[in-house]
Amino acid sequence: MNRTVLYMLTLGTFLTGFAELAVVGILPIISRDAGISIAQAGQLVAAFSLGFAVGTPVFVSLTQRMSRRRLLAGALLVFAAGSLLSYTSDAYAAMLALRAVLGASAGVYLTTALGALPKLLPADRLGRAMSTVMMAFGAASVLGAPAGIALAEGWSWQGMYLLLGAGALLVMLAVLRLMPETEGDAPVGFGRQFAVLGRPALAAGLLMSLLFSSGIALLNTYFVPFLQDVLGLRTSYTGLTMLLLGLAGTLATRFGGGAADKRGPSAVIVRSLTAMAVALALMPLATYAFSSAAGGLVSGIAVSAAWMLAYSVAIPAIQTYFVRIAPESANIVLGLNTSLLHLGVAIGSLTGGLLADASSTVRYHPWAALAFGLLSLSAGLVSFAKGVRTPAPD
Repeated sequence: MNRTVLYMLTLGTFLTGFAELAVVGILPIISRDAGISIAQAGQLVAAFSLGFAVGTPVFVSLTQRMSRRRLLAGALLVFAAGSLLSYTSDAYAAMLALRAVLGASAGVYLTTALGALPKLLPADRLGRAMSTVMMAFGAASVLGAPAGIALAEGWSWQGMYLLLGAGALLVMLAVLRLMPETEGDAPVGFGRQFAVLGRPALAAGLLMSLLFSSGIALLNTYFVPFLQDVLGLRTSYTGLTMLLLGLAGTLATRFGGGAADKRGPSAVIVRSLTAMAVALALMPLATYAFSSAAGGLVSGIAVSAAWMLAYSVAIPAIQTYFVRIAPESANIVLGLNTSLLHLGVAIGSLTGGLLADASSTVRYHPWAALAFGLLSLSAGLVSFAKGVRTPAPD
């Protein structure tokens, strides 16, 4: 496989990842323009993640025998159609449905792209290629919120969908023209995929991952309203603040991967989740720590940054933990974990929306995120204990 094909797959990954989080930074703008509450706007994030979590394993299972080239092109075509329809849709129900379509097609694309790499590359180049593709997804997560803000302020937030649709069509044409034909995979039934849940260490670990993602999404989805309405950050500084926090989180993710290799993933996870819990407990208090509004803003952003750095360090450690605890079924476990992470985003976004509706504020979201974080840490400790005592089956 030449570099052009790899970069083509990477660009498609960036586009599909960008679609997920670009709306996070513009929830207040969507709320205003669409005439809906901030909680209803937040459900657009939940719809995408739910489509990813539920739709991906179903459609991937149904298309296992299909050529990877055709499946990638098909996923991009559906993604492009969903994006272009989203550009023209202003009804809330249609917006939700189309977000779910985007999530499912993005999940199928990402899963298929990663699964195609071993068929296209020699083993000694596979790790670097996979890291390149996944870095594109991480970069999209970092740039999504600030880029969404910039697009909304300079053009319109719907314009984001027009660009995504056009980009997906271009990548689809490149896939059809440049990617060699690649056979599908041998079918793996749902029973085998979920059989790993019979191992207590894996079941508890996946629960840890679900709760971890839920807690992050609960606050992260409504983080821009939290910055503006609770901490008092000016709208003009929001995009830059989100960009700086995202870049810091990217560096922390790279650090977390290295730390997991050196110190062991379980140790990194425990320390990161503990640091997350401390930061979330301090976050609401930080806004009252100083008498001046500026002091409250600075302390609130500092504690928020500590929370983001902590969960960014944990993300690669959790992935590494699953590979180490279940090397014989790593692909299945990582696939389940990916779906659960996105299901967690949906749960967190929905919970955050309900809390915002009930309290008419996002002031209490850190406390709710803290509850999820403590539950995640508890499930992780159970998994680590079971993992030591229970050997992997032959």
